Amino acid sequence: MNPTEETMLQPRQIEMPAEILAEEALQGSSLAERAPLATATADARLAIAFVARRYPDKFPASAVASHCGLSRFQFSRAFHATFRITFREYLLRYRIRAACEALTRHHDSVTAVAYAVGFHDGSYFARMFRRYIGMLPSQYARWHDRPDRSTPTTP
Repeated sequence: MNPTEETMLQPRQIEMPAEILAEEALQGSSLAERAPLATATADARLAIAFVARRYPDKFPASAVASHCGLSRFQFSRAFHATFRITFREYLLRYRIRAACEALTRHHDSVTAVAYAVGFHDGSYFARMFRRYIGMLPSQYARWHDRPDRSTPTTP
């Protein structure tokens, strides 16, 4: 990609169900966005709080289920019924959003950011980042360093 094409790119925003955004706001997450209050179950609230505290760590969904007092199957069903996305998808989106924040605030390498937000494979991180944001993490960081960039628009 030549420099002219790169300057024309604009990052996409990650979509999250309003219920999750509201729950993150109630939990005081720095990643929370303003959203109307949701009627999430107590189990779902525990899961959102668990992710906010432990998202950089590697943990199985069964650990979150246990934290919520449910079996893995019960937890998966309850989380999906409440938020209409899987827990795995939520965790992935949360980590990508955290990476976006880190790439705009810090001048760490992309690899350091990937590990800091819970990815343990740089190429997988780059693929997922591109899938959700529409550009590579390095392009995103450069885009945010440009003084002439316009505000990203939500699709």
